[in-house]
Amino acid sequence: MQKRSGLRRGAGLPARLVLTMFALWLGLAGFAAHAGDVVVREQRTILVAGHRETWRLEWQGKPVKACGADAVYMANTCPCSGLAYGEAGQLWLVRRRGGRDIEHLDLTPLFGKFDGPGDVDGMATAQRWPMRDKDSDREADEDPKLIKDIERRKPVRLMTFADYDHDGNATEFLLQVGTLPCGKLQLAAVGVSAANSHLHVFGTATHPNEPLMMSEWVWGVLKRSGKPKEVEEWPCGDHGSDESDRVVVSAKRGRINATSRVYECRADGHRGKLTSQAAE
Repeated sequence: MQKRSGLRRGAGLPARLVLTMFALWLGLAGFAAHAGDVVVREQRTILVAGHRETWRLEWQGKPVKACGADAVYMANTCPCSGLAYGEAGQLWLVRRRGGRDIEHLDLTPLFGKFDGPGDVDGMATAQRWPMRDKDSDREADEDPKLIKDIERRKPVRLMTFADYDHDGNATEFLLQVGTLPCGKLQLAAVGVSAANSHLHVFGTATHPNEPLMMSEWVWGVLKRSGKPKEVEEWPCGDHGSDESDRVVVSAKRGRINATSRVYECRADGHRGKLTSQAAE
């Protein structure tokens, strides 16, 4: 049976990968070797502690297609949920201030823990162009203009800043790092905070250095309110499950708390008694 709970940390990663994920590369020297290969995916301006900064998502080298526009029928499948029509490669978040690079974070190690396109294992993946309802019909009709039309669309915005840890600063954004069956998008929060002024992937108060990865709708609940709330991630009967996986999330003054709870399912398909819980 495929892994079910969407609540995942970076636990179990080799120490080398954990260090890579949080390593800070300061100064221009580290960037010079890659300058000729960089493909800027997106650029946003953000205010951090009163300073105007430019943040970029950069592919290190030309990305390859993932759930591409040349195969709409594949881009409609569950592993491509949230990624059609996408790209894959090594992805960095680069922070610039005063016209120079001051910091970067390799986001690639966040990927590979959930379902995703099978032909881009080991790479970061990100949606490029939006999918439209009529794309499948146009592909079935062998419309020769379809691919070019898709690639002329405005790219999907990846960096939408918000205050998920409720520290008073909207200096983080969500990045999709995979999916769970079927179409349950899994995301991590990336940025800076009052507690950590360096680029980092957000964890919990219990495990601050381990990336917290949750379903899209759980992050949405946390964004709307920092008050504790139990949210269902995997319901009874979903893909034959005899358990209901839920998570209690809250945030206050820059500290995110998450507790996973597992309930048994009754014969009528509703949630039964609590069988286990653990702070993430």
